[in-house]
Amino acid sequence: MAAATSTTAGPAASNTCDNASTGAAPPDPAGPPPSSTSRFGLVMAVYLLGLVVGGLYVGMVAPVRTVIQADFGIGNAEGIWIITVYALFYASFIPVIGKLADRIGRKPVFLACIALFCAGAATCGLSGVMTSPGAGQASAGYVVLLVGRVLQAIGACGIIPVANAEIGTAAPPEKRGFALGITAAASGIANVLGAGVGSAIIGAVGPENWPVLFFACLPFGLVAFGMGVVVLAKGAPRPTGRMDVLGSALMIAMVFLLLLGIQAASADDSGSASLAGAAACFVGAAASAALFAWVERKAQDPVFDLRYLRSCPILVTMGVSFFIGCMINSMTLIPEFAEAALALPVGSGGLYMMVIGLFSLAGPPMGGKLIDRFSPKPVLVAGLAVAAVGYVVLGLLTAAFPSVPLMVVGLAIMGLGLGFSMGAPVNYMILENVEASESTSAVSTVTLTRQIGLSLAPAVYVAFITTGVGAIGYRPMFMVAAFFCLCGLLLMLAYKPGRIS
Repeated sequence: MAAATSTTAGPAASNTCDNASTGAAPPDPAGPPPSSTSRFGLVMAVYLLGLVVGGLYVGMVAPVRTVIQADFGIGNAEGIWIITVYALFYASFIPVIGKLADRIGRKPVFLACIALFCAGAATCGLSGVMTSPGAGQASAGYVVLLVGRVLQAIGACGIIPVANAEIGTAAPPEKRGFALGITAAASGIANVLGAGVGSAIIGAVGPENWPVLFFACLPFGLVAFGMGVVVLAKGAPRPTGRMDVLGSALMIAMVFLLLLGIQAASADDSGSASLAGAAACFVGAAASAALFAWVERKAQDPVFDLRYLRSCPILVTMGVSFFIGCMINSMTLIPEFAEAALALPVGSGGLYMMVIGLFSLAGPPMGGKLIDRFSPKPVLVAGLAVAAVGYVVLGLLTAAFPSVPLMVVGLAIMGLGLGFSMGAPVNYMILENVEASESTSAVSTVTLTRQIGLSLAPAVYVAFITTGVGAIGYRPMFMVAAFFCLCGLLLMLAYKPGRIS
């Protein structure tokens, strides 16, 4: 296999479970030079602004989807693609954008992603002027909207891994965990507030002015772009072989078809046509994966380093990231659980998401400081254990004896556990197992595995929601979420850091 090579700092640790080193790998001399406190603060500010701008639009469009589709005169079957197409392209392009950042530098890729995201937002907004007066124009406007969402997704998928890789490698070693915790908190704030911000904008300008929702990000995107031009270091491109174009295309096809198959299989109206489409997607994904593995063995600079699949620490990190993605998606069912348990009006259960938000946002910075002191393993194990307790409280107590105090207690425990588990520990783990020159690709890999968990989990959760009356029907779903926590926890017990050789 012609795998990509890089300069190894210090003695190379074995990439097997049995011989992995028991401590963090030494700093990579090929990484960026230590930044002054003031300069690193400016770098953090640029990346955090990008994370917030990109993260808001993960949930910002969902609450106004019906408004947009009504303006285009389409139904739910077509309108859901406003959300779906974003998720598909976001996940599909993550590894390719990460690889580009490692090849040509993080600054140009980050700036290009911000520019592409803003161009996509502007395209979405402009599509709104094409909704009248004729049906043909409305149809064309909807196509333009989907194109804009694709551009947004490709731009956004590069912001998170580039930001985490740059902050994780540029931060002083003794503050790396805290810095990664701040980035996780910024992403969490954006995701939690996204739906609320979207609803607030539409409430302020009126449903007929929904394009403002997309135009609103442009000033902030321009500020992030301008600050990035001035503040971010250019960095030196890594000398490598030719870009793995065929491998990149196959990677995109593989992930796209896999997630499209999951979407088709979990559709509410899944009949024979949907199942046949899902099967075709899975076959295509498997064929793409087989061809991808063959191409990567011959690539001079593979988009996915196959050595990762022989590294126990990296496999554990990827597996834990997958289960964390499954856990995170349980939050999408909390509003309807609250409505069923407390007999709330339809649509009001989302207020209880604020409980999760408040406690989960406190976790990343606190967890980051603990990582700097103790390492990521105990922090992540504790976070997964606390989250599991929260799910058990919701499933065994709140579902059986519904009350506001029990609901708040269960959600608070779950949110605190998720806050300690999301983002910082996994990103820290992947960065301590690879060279700095491969850091963005590596962060992209764990981001992708988390995204696959996010995409797969809804179908699993819905399958375990029984027909029981009221909240008690959600008990199996919470037990499955607790099981995901325990799976991640057991994987972490096998984790010992050691860079691949």
